[in-house]
Amino acid sequence: MRTELTEKSRFASRFKAYLDERFPLFSHGILIVSYYSSNQFLAFALEEPGHPMSYSSNSIIGAIVLFCMFFHLRVFDEHKDYVEDMKFHPERILQRGLITLKDLRCFGAAAILFELVLCSICGFPALLAAVIAILFSALMLREFFVGAWLKRHFLLYAFSHMLIMPLFALMVFSITTSKYPWEAPGWFWLYSFVGFFVTFNWEMSRKIRAPSDEVEGLDSYSKIFGTYGAAYMVILVRVIDTAMVFLVGWHLELSPFFYIVLILLFLICCVGLLQFRFNTCRKTAKRMEAYAGMYIIAFDLTLAVELLMKNGMEF
Repeated sequence: MRTELTEKSRFASRFKAYLDERFPLFSHGILIVSYYSSNQFLAFALEEPGHPMSYSSNSIIGAIVLFCMFFHLRVFDEHKDYVEDMKFHPERILQRGLITLKDLRCFGAAAILFELVLCSICGFPALLAAVIAILFSALMLREFFVGAWLKRHFLLYAFSHMLIMPLFALMVFSITTSKYPWEAPGWFWLYSFVGFFVTFNWEMSRKIRAPSDEVEGLDSYSKIFGTYGAAYMVILVRVIDTAMVFLVGWHLELSPFFYIVLILLFLICCVGLLQFRFNTCRKTAKRMEAYAGMYIIAFDLTLAVELLMKNGMEF
């Protein structure tokens, strides 16, 4: 029998409940492994063509840093959106007072300190790349000091916040190669912005609602572009990021397997659109979000596996 949490429950239980609700460790772990592996292997393939892919102590350090960065972004978002979430999501662990903003500040500060210490082990280029990403995340927290204006431009708001993704990829490049982010090859820059578009796609997908589920005062892309216009926008962004991944695969001379998987992933997302279009409800709207989340992990894993198959592996 499940015990109801209260403010007197053990802190560990309350914090675990918060993580399960807002930062599930398992799903984020899979995301980190797939995202880090694809960007690390791509850095190897571009900097040392024909050499085997490899994991090292730096790989472990870098993955931990990336995990901490995603967590501190979650902490920043909780602070930024706290007032709005109190109004629209009072049932959440944080809004119920089981975990406080002060608790999250302590964990967020520890995560940032951990990021800096670990990146310093990997060398100055990695440390600098981490500092750039952290400073950008701090600007996101402050909404670039134009929060009121950005909130009136919902699409630009999301666009500006998704720019953190290329910075994460460039940090992986610096940890992997011990080079500065701006020394990354053009093809790596292209792939770093694939991360921007796939995350943007997911962000749009999770804020599309059936007309009956729209909430007064809560923004959504279906309010801005229309119920189906927003869904078509999601597919347009999916066309862009899939085309970009195709170009990277073409440059690396990857096998037909790579393109077949990408086409299948794209078709699955199209199925999600059709399901929502012809059976518009909460279930099919959530399904579009699920397919977008699956794509983020699957395309990264596909590239990582393909580079392993082509170049081999060493530890």
